[in-house]
Amino acid sequence: MNPTRYSTVAKDLMDGIANGRYPVGSLLPTEFELCDLYDVSRHTVRAAINQLLDQGLVSRRKRVGTRVEASSPRGGYSQSLASVADLAHLAETQQREIQDVRHFVADLSEAARLGLVPGEHYFCVSSIRVDRLHNAAPLCWIDVYAQRDYAEVIERAREHPDQLIAGLIEQHVGRSIAVVDQQVRAVLLTAELAKALKAEAGSPGLKIIRQYREENGDLMAVSETVHPDDRFTLVTQMRRVRSPS
Repeated sequence: MNPTRYSTVAKDLMDGIANGRYPVGSLLPTEFELCDLYDVSRHTVRAAINQLLDQGLVSRRKRVGTRVEASSPRGGYSQSLASVADLAHLAETQQREIQDVRHFVADLSEAARLGLVPGEHYFCVSSIRVDRLHNAAPLCWIDVYAQRDYAEVIERAREHPDQLIAGLIEQHVGRSIAVVDQQVRAVLLTAELAKALKAEAGSPGLKIIRQYREENGDLMAVSETVHPDDRFTLVTQMRRVRSPS
């Protein structure tokens, strides 16, 4: 299944719901009809429909079909991420609003939390991300860390608010991200973060740390993102690997 393909199908269906092609109360075409319409597999169609389900746009009932329940997503944001390309696509739908830039030397605590090298020089770009497609509350607070040698991308990050900073670093150094290591855990929003994200202090949140690495394992960038719990759902898929017969 091509993850970019099902994101494209989901976006087209969302656009169709928003512009009235599929009005509230109507049924979407069947899975088979959608397969023919978009020339994709049933797995791709189901993944796209799941994105609409997660955003509260549709409901699905056996022997009835997929019914349109709302013309715009509920307050949260759902994204299925299976590749670096998916992360870039996610960034394209959001607007980065830089709040602060700082330069620092990594101490032992920061190095252990983020995978940095103690004593090395880094910069951190702190931003709020908002959904460009819907006038909603801020989606998250994100801190992006990278080596001081890559500081030229800071200005490019201001000029291109819809591109991943890690992607801008790729362009700057002429090397590619091969692997993204991801850690996800539950947190409580601090008073400072809650105020910035227009959420309630002490309410649940989701923290995601992503380490962007080159093929040889070298660290290119690290992002530390905090989402209020009602504004983001991370969808993953696990598939059984079958042994050769």
